[in-house]
Amino acid sequence: MTSPWDIYAEELFPICYGHPLWIPEPNQREVEIGDVGWIQDGEFCALFNAMKPQNDPVNVDKGVPLDFKIFSPIRPYMLTGNKITQNRVYSRSIHTRGAEGEVKGGTVPISAGGGFKFQTKSESGAFVLLEPPGKSKELRSKRHIVDYMHDNHASWLEFANASDSFGLDLNEQDIIFICGTIKTTKWAVAAFQGNSFRQKEGFVTGQFGPYASVDLSICISDQILPAEHYRHGPRLPCTLPADHLLMSHPDSQSGRTHAPNQCLFVHYYKKKRRSVLWPFKKPMKAAGGPHQLPPGPDNPGVDAPVIADGIYESDSEQHEQGREVRQGYDPVNVLLDYILSQSVETEVAIASDLDLYAIFASTEFPNAADMLTALQQVKPTIEVDERGVGTISVNYSAARNENLLEGEQAHAQADAPEAIPYSDFSTSFPMSENQGCIGANIDDMTHVPGETGTTKHTPIGSQAIVHRGVVTALIFSTDGSLVASGSEDTDVFIWDVHGSAALKQLKGHEDTVSTLAFSRDNSVLASASQDGQIILWDVSDGKERSRIVLDTAVDFLIYTPDGMRLLAGASDGKLHVWSSATYNLEKTITKNTDSVTFIIFSQDGRRMATGGTESVCYIWETVQLAAENPEPLSVLTAEENQATMCAAAFSPNGNRVVTASDDGFIRLWKAETGEALLISHEHTGPVWSVAFSPDGKRVASGSSDSTVKVCGSYQDKGFPSLSLEGHEGIINAVEFSPDGQWIASAASDHTVRLWKASDGVCTTVFNEHEDNVTSVIFSPGGHILASSSFDGTVRLRPLSAYVEA
Repeated sequence: MTSPWDIYAEELFPICYGHPLWIPEPNQREVEIGDVGWIQDGEFCALFNAMKPQNDPVNVDKGVPLDFKIFSPIRPYMLTGNKITQNRVYSRSIHTRGAEGEVKGGTVPISAGGGFKFQTKSESGAFVLLEPPGKSKELRSKRHIVDYMHDNHASWLEFANASDSFGLDLNEQDIIFICGTIKTTKWAVAAFQGNSFRQKEGFVTGQFGPYASVDLSICISDQILPAEHYRHGPRLPCTLPADHLLMSHPDSQSGRTHAPNQCLFVHYYKKKRRSVLWPFKKPMKAAGGPHQLPPGPDNPGVDAPVIADGIYESDSEQHEQGREVRQGYDPVNVLLDYILSQSVETEVAIASDLDLYAIFASTEFPNAADMLTALQQVKPTIEVDERGVGTISVNYSAARNENLLEGEQAHAQADAPEAIPYSDFSTSFPMSENQGCIGANIDDMTHVPGETGTTKHTPIGSQAIVHRGVVTALIFSTDGSLVASGSEDTDVFIWDVHGSAALKQLKGHEDTVSTLAFSRDNSVLASASQDGQIILWDVSDGKERSRIVLDTAVDFLIYTPDGMRLLAGASDGKLHVWSSATYNLEKTITKNTDSVTFIIFSQDGRRMATGGTESVCYIWETVQLAAENPEPLSVLTAEENQATMCAAAFSPNGNRVVTASDDGFIRLWKAETGEALLISHEHTGPVWSVAFSPDGKRVASGSSDSTVKVCGSYQDKGFPSLSLEGHEGIINAVEFSPDGQWIASAASDHTVRLWKASDGVCTTVFNEHEDNVTSVIFSPGGHILASSSFDGTVRLRPLSAYVEA
């Protein structure tokens, strides 16, 4: 008989949220990005976390593998948001009818808790009830994950099976690397299977969790679903004191709830080596696809059996490991064997559930029995690198767009802004051959229909430079004449925005370029990478001047306003300070304990703020950088909630600091003392970007809740709050124009929006990008608006072309 957790996984995996966990509650600790472990009986079991240091409490208890190396991709790849905004997720075999209409799989907008009817289409089905939203976090860094797994996976398996550590008996394919999670605060899951359930009406009554008396009943036709076929939670751990009940419930006075830690779905990667026992005939090439091998006994990868109930069994593992292995439902196993069987050059296959969602983005996701046949029909492209690592070449962004539910697609189409005619305005940016392409996407420029105040000027097409990978860094020179960009493709570009100088392509890094900084006189461009190296480039000729080698990745670079020093924020929390005259290391400051992803200065250069992925922000007097042992002026700590401070900004006079946190709050502080002056909770999701207006009277913030909020920065001034709504994705960046008249925002919905700062009216939507827009910046003079995206492009737009005089 098939277990409930396997039925549950097979039914809900095709909904494209990831592998569903039958046991969402934490096992000793909650599931986190970077966890390495295995799924057993519907529960994720962690070995260690690859993205946390060896001495982190998460890793100290059970230890880490020998020769452990931390995995530290750069911050822009981490995407968060409210992935599930409704109360229920159904398998495709369940229909619901009622006032809300008919829904065939996906999410249904009904009130929270139990009490709803449904109809079964087949003999099996599953659903999850949850307290929305289902908050998602995803690490989009495929190339880095693949490289890291290739280099370290063998030590993970040895660590798991060693008698002096876990003493397990895992296969190579059992171990997974978690790259995404969807979590909630309370939930109920259910799964059923049997001929008696086909074409029957069912209903759910009662309520669920947390830690309360539960009266949840599920009935299909006249059969009450056995208790072992549904669960609810979170469950009360027997080790917790009785007063933990009060701590874990929402605060009845404030209405606030604690961060979700119940993991409903996970995205993950797996690895499989080619067995020496796999015999191969001479390959035959199939037209238009990768190398193909005919199915049959000489090709066990293609004909590896799929058992009727969806459980996959790998013959090669039985031979290699010397024991029979029965794994729970996981179609990624089929994909791994497909890669090995279709490409004779592949020695190691690495694949993810995200690969499958992308492969079947434009067609229905196949069931377990049909997965292999479906892969052979689609023939996804297999890329093999010089080490013999085979992966699927797919577009994850396309998968996310095309796997929207029908209702969501209709909504998106209905809300799509109209295109307007373009002008003949054109700016030429010289470029040498083989350096990408520059072109105008004028037809992609849109206005906002139905909104007053839309500019009458005809928007222009923007200019673009194309990287071969995600754009991860973007910066203007101090005089606004140059723009530099860095990418996952390891390249750096510098180009003159006025077109008087040729584009320069700088090659020298061995890993993703994470940050860039122009010197005060614009003669030097400093670039840092995940390879732990900082390269100093001569801006005039694009040649490398010198190189600084560190023992860890650098996440942020900046020159001091006086140009005397170069500062680097490292992934281990260290702040390195060099003289810009000699580039000799002056000191290393170790106050920060986690990755330093932002270093900002006040306009007058007197003060500096540092922070990133921890719950504090340090304020420094800049003169302290010359001291032997610098000490911070103040420490900003949100004592009531240890939230990550994601971004910060100084007021124009440098006396106040505003911080953005992943708990949905923005906080205004007195820089000198660290006193909290104003705490705002206008957002319903994490806040990723924050900015002061040039006059210091207002603050703008962008959040995962898809809104930009603008509020007064003084409690007693009475400035009305504005909510800028229109984006349909996470707001990654918000910025005021230098004259304070405009606010620009960039979001994961592929758009940049321009708003009037006075009343919040959106005048222009820029649709040139084809993927998540991660940054938007005004040039120092405010004449140009630049943005960068996961699609590899940087766009430049002269404001005068669409801003009324």
